[in-house]
Amino acid sequence: MNFIFVCPESEELKNCVERRCVAPARAINRTGRYSADLIGWRDFVTDAPEVQDLLKRSDYIIIHRGLWSPLLTRIQHWKARDKTIIADFVDAYQLMDEDELADVHDLEINGGIRADDPVVDQTPLLTQLKWTLQLTHGATTPSQRLCDDWNPYSRTLFLPDYIDLDRLNLISPQDHEGINLGWFGTIRRLHRMKKSGIMTALEAVCQMRRNARIIFYVDHPEAVGSLGLPADQVEIVGWNTTGGWQKQLSRIDIGLVPMIGDLEQRSGCSPILEFMALKIPWIASQGAAVYDLQSYGWIVENTAEAWLKAAIEMIDYLNDYRSEAAITPYLYALSKSLEENVQSVVDTFVRLGSLYSTRPLGSSPAHSNGHVLVAKPEEGKS
Repeated sequence: MNFIFVCPESEELKNCVERRCVAPARAINRTGRYSADLIGWRDFVTDAPEVQDLLKRSDYIIIHRGLWSPLLTRIQHWKARDKTIIADFVDAYQLMDEDELADVHDLEINGGIRADDPVVDQTPLLTQLKWTLQLTHGATTPSQRLCDDWNPYSRTLFLPDYIDLDRLNLISPQDHEGINLGWFGTIRRLHRMKKSGIMTALEAVCQMRRNARIIFYVDHPEAVGSLGLPADQVEIVGWNTTGGWQKQLSRIDIGLVPMIGDLEQRSGCSPILEFMALKIPWIASQGAAVYDLQSYGWIVENTAEAWLKAAIEMIDYLNDYRSEAAITPYLYALSKSLEENVQSVVDTFVRLGSLYSTRPLGSSPAHSNGHVLVAKPEEGKS
């Protein structure tokens, strides 16, 4: 079987593309039983000559993100040629406000639609997403809650964020002074943190433990603004920094994984699994996203008191927590590696193809108890 991963080309999405496309493709190729290739989103949309042979030889086409109306014609084209088309996405688009959804749309087609291309469809973005998903054979996400949200519109299966141990094994701890607490996220997530009790807790941590240092690894460091934390105990690192997230992991002592609101509770758990694979103790917000991991780290409510207690305890007894992280959490992370689960990845794609049943674009999906996914079209738009 031959698999093609269609990937967005934005530099800001490279971590997600690595996790959901590049690393799985490497693992699939290493089996020797299957093959996998990567192509860009624009090349797929514009039917670039250099990718046609790859697509013709493929059995499964997995489209990661960028699930907007420019894909519709190409999906129909390749479905008519007996290709199984699978959507893969990681974000809760239906919970984003209009500005955030528009930003994500622009990010996902970056390098895709150009000035000389046809006019972009003005249909509301959630409607475009619904159409695209209904046209595929099914979808995969790293969140069971996202699967539940979108199952009324397309058969959606849970495909976890398995970790790439080959890359993680290249990371060696760096010597540094003090104790580093590390966080990885977007500027929007950081702004949501500012409105919660977490930043208050981190401010108190810096005051109470002068040896503590907070590393924020963020997509737009220039937009961070004031965090209310001592300048000598904070480091803002951009995603484009040399060495990327792997370099930051080499100097993090405690991992921070706050999740604010329903949108973030639909996130995958790859940062936590990476901490566990590197024997780094971690603290995370309680909720459905970390339900299966609560035995392997410190789960807290999103209050200043809870985060402060956990952080101070872990700083003061770091060696004890490191010892614990090196046993059961580490072994659990190893069980979630791509090497151990590559057949499960393949089987998930195959299952979606075998379970597919046509659902007309104009039909109404079955009633769902989840969020309404498709906004009512604006007047004058179709």
